[in-house]
Amino acid sequence: MSEPSTLPLLNIFVVDTDEGRNHLIAFLDPVRAGAEGINTRSVVGGFTPDAGGDFDGSTFRVNPEFLAAFVDYMNDQAAGTDELKDQAAEIRSDWLYVLDPRNQSPEQEDPPASDVLGCFAVDDVGQIVPSSFQYNAQHLWFRPESGVSGLLNDRRLFDWLNPIRPSDS
Repeated sequence: MSEPSTLPLLNIFVVDTDEGRNHLIAFLDPVRAGAEGINTRSVVGGFTPDAGGDFDGSTFRVNPEFLAAFVDYMNDQAAGTDELKDQAAEIRSDWLYVLDPRNQSPEQEDPPASDVLGCFAVDDVGQIVPSSFQYNAQHLWFRPESGVSGLLNDRRLFDWLNPIRPSDS
């Protein structure tokens, strides 16, 4: 028996509409998109291809629906992880900044703003304030120097955005 194939989590879709051709990057597998359509919450954003027809990061526009879903994910899921809870306990009455997993800056250096996802408020007893995540508008989902955001390889975020409904199984 062969190993099951693993579909990529991040895919490019070309969609023709009345307004023209749209090039979308979605955090959605193509089989599901073909069967159910493209859930707009899973569309990271759109872009204009370069002269060769490839992805041009300089033209990327983030989808506001994806950002809203991402903030919900951070508040609903990420805020409850042991890692973030432990970090919050060490910085009472302050902001807990969350870095993109792709960040490779040495610990003694400040990371580039494009690698800071955002921050959570932390109360005076060292707990993350519920629903306090604020997305950093300077964060880049596609950074020329270091590539795609590490979150776009995160199966937990993917599964949260694309839950399997009972009729899907």
